[in-house]
Amino acid sequence: MAEVDDRALGRAHKLRLRGLAEHNAGRPAQALLLFRRGITLVERAATGTLELQRRVLHTRLTVNAASSESELRGLDAGLAELTEVTRYLEHTSDPDVAVYLHLGVGYMRARGGQFEAGRQHLDEAVKLIGYADPAAQSNILMNRGMVHLFLGDIALARRDYTRAISVARDNGLRMEEAKLTHNLGEIEFYGGNLAAALALMDQSAQLNADVSVAVTLVDRAKVLLEAGLHRDADEALQEAGELFRKDRLFKDVGEVELARAECALLGGEILAARRLAASARNRFRRRHNDSWRRNAELVLLQADLAGGRPGGRIAVPAGRLATEFDELGLRGQARIARLIEAEARLDADQPELASAIVADLGSRPEDSISVRLHSRFVQASIAYRVGDQPAARWQARRGLTELSNYQARFGSIDMQTGSAIHGRRLAELDLQIALRSGRPSAALDAVERARASSSRLVPVRPPADDEVAALLGELRQVTDEVRNAENEAAAGPRLLDSRRRIAEIQRTLRSRAWSTRGSGAARRPAPVAEIRARLAGTGSVLVCFVQTGGQLSAIVESAGSARVQSLGSVTAVNEQIRRLRADLDVLSNGMLPAALADVVGRSFQRGLAALQLALIQPLDLPDQQLVIVPTGALAALAWNELPALRGRPVCVAPSATAWLAAGQPAERAGPLRVAAFAGPDLARARDEVKTIGETWGSATIRVEEAARPDDLVPALSEATIVHVAAHGQHQPENPLFSSIRLADGPVFAYELDQHPRAAEHVVLSACELGQATIRPGDEALGLTSVLLHLGSRSVISGVARVHDEVAADVMIRYHRALADGRDSAQALAEASASSTTLPAPFVCFGSSWQAR
Repeated sequence: MAEVDDRALGRAHKLRLRGLAEHNAGRPAQALLLFRRGITLVERAATGTLELQRRVLHTRLTVNAASSESELRGLDAGLAELTEVTRYLEHTSDPDVAVYLHLGVGYMRARGGQFEAGRQHLDEAVKLIGYADPAAQSNILMNRGMVHLFLGDIALARRDYTRAISVARDNGLRMEEAKLTHNLGEIEFYGGNLAAALALMDQSAQLNADVSVAVTLVDRAKVLLEAGLHRDADEALQEAGELFRKDRLFKDVGEVELARAECALLGGEILAARRLAASARNRFRRRHNDSWRRNAELVLLQADLAGGRPGGRIAVPAGRLATEFDELGLRGQARIARLIEAEARLDADQPELASAIVADLGSRPEDSISVRLHSRFVQASIAYRVGDQPAARWQARRGLTELSNYQARFGSIDMQTGSAIHGRRLAELDLQIALRSGRPSAALDAVERARASSSRLVPVRPPADDEVAALLGELRQVTDEVRNAENEAAAGPRLLDSRRRIAEIQRTLRSRAWSTRGSGAARRPAPVAEIRARLAGTGSVLVCFVQTGGQLSAIVESAGSARVQSLGSVTAVNEQIRRLRADLDVLSNGMLPAALADVVGRSFQRGLAALQLALIQPLDLPDQQLVIVPTGALAALAWNELPALRGRPVCVAPSATAWLAAGQPAERAGPLRVAAFAGPDLARARDEVKTIGETWGSATIRVEEAARPDDLVPALSEATIVHVAAHGQHQPENPLFSSIRLADGPVFAYELDQHPRAAEHVVLSACELGQATIRPGDEALGLTSVLLHLGSRSVISGVARVHDEVAADVMIRYHRALADGRDSAQALAEASASSTTLPAPFVCFGSSWQAR
């Protein structure tokens, strides 16, 4: 009899293991079929000496089937599967059965949003943990850790996960180890250590366990969203949503829709946020999942507030949600709801009520950066509304300092610049308060707190990584293959595959950089007095452009005077810049028919005149060197082409603080070292770099086949001046893969970010590499901005396409002036002004640099 039991139970046990693999891989429908087959085998098996094993296996299969049923049809359907086991335990205190029932019910209730009820069952399972096998012990602790995490008890979650991972490793449970390593990443995420979170999630993926890809994508997307990379997060969520739909996991589809709504909200896409959140709410409502339904309603209220719905219609439902979250022990969600309620009360002209709500909340350093900055924004708004400007400014300063410290946690410039999005509203409020004060110094102070804060972070060098080097090599090769095949008629399918591979490699490289931890160090914004002293010492005028409420203004600081000048509509200026750049790109083609060249040339001159009228003429600037701190599209304007600025030295810096830092004496001493590179397919490049080498007397010259990425990248760290005459391309959607094309393929901005510093002065005699993708906070991301971030004092680069002959002539004149002792801004002004036939849209970024 025992022999019969043994065979039947063995087959049922194998079915259970197969079912678990399907369930953990996100396929509960397939898992449920296997569990039910196992239950049938156990129920048909004859009773005998293996009765205890039979009973325990029947319980575990039933609990597993209930869990899969819960995923497919909701919590109530899952709990209904456990009726028989529950009745059995009402008549016996069998711990061998009870431990697995409490594990299953605890997990299901937690997944269904009943976190406290779930924790109670898991607490009971922990008391009986000695009756469970090692895999179940690991899962009991893992699931209770998950509940602790949802309820905001990070220390308790860490304790359970650490204990669980020890059990998994001691017993060779690879799948459990992978899941727990991933969950430890979630703990780091909730603790605000996003780089560490992504590193642990990557480590989990490297274990190659058969776990749900969709679940890992969702968790990773949450980290990216908190880092401000909302587009990357949304891409991951879309992929996860397709996988969940395929497996009919509609509760998870709702979670994905809700997370995508948060991505849309952060990106300012209010209608999309409302649509996604409403769909998620309806899914949760149909499944009677009230906890997740409330989460969706919370995001809907956030979208309503951002979309301008009257605060009086938002405050009451926000207060109700806050109370309900409090009753469930969900303190984080309750806090967000209270902040929405306070902001709505303020919008409804009820500052006293708003102030009382915020006062009751207090401060929580464990809050996410988005919640902390929202709190600062609400408190600053209330203070400003009641006339307490010092308190409003203090809240803004504190919040923006917190943001800067947060950005310093990241080693990736991608995440440093992306995370600035969380301070967007607070920075604009700070600037509005300062502008309305009528004090230019206050306005400049506000700009410096928020503008390009990543430029104040200390760059870090990531550890050497052979896989990154291999991927970069492959990316170079595939990129060159695409470029060479683009004109082949039969290359269509091959090009499509190659472009997909390029996108895949770029995603992988960016992802690896995200897990690099930052230095944690952020320099303070420069005091206005220090900025003024440097302006006086260099005989310069600072023009800092700002935008609020769709209007453009300029803060002008010069010797002994400061003022703020209104300039009109941002939209009108942006449209003129767009047209001007299009004209520049057309004019760079020296083979245009004369009639077309004349038409485009006149359009270009009209555009210059319009921009000069809008941006320069109202400022009545003295005839001195200009330091321009741009905003938005102004960062890529060819300033030296404006008639009033031709021949005048102009520096363009991300902030006055960055300009000040770039003008400091270099730390490195030693002889001047010059390196010049000429890329392929440029008619004048060889002559250009050879003449530049002769100009300096001693230089490392590499041309065409000898100009390779492996030589340029170290030269950018070792030389004093680096000149590159090569084709360049800015990638607006993926700026870290903006590139310079050399003999063996392109050099990408991404790989420069892998080095701790750059040459003091870099000249990019290439098309459009002065362009940048502008993120909130006027955080620029492109090849030029990466060089400045790494420590280049001055970078000369073009903001549009440049004709080859013009580029070569201007660059030769530029280096002769630089070698004669002029600084970089003066040398460029002289060289550009001498180009009278076609435009030379080069800009001096950073600071004026002089060879010594």
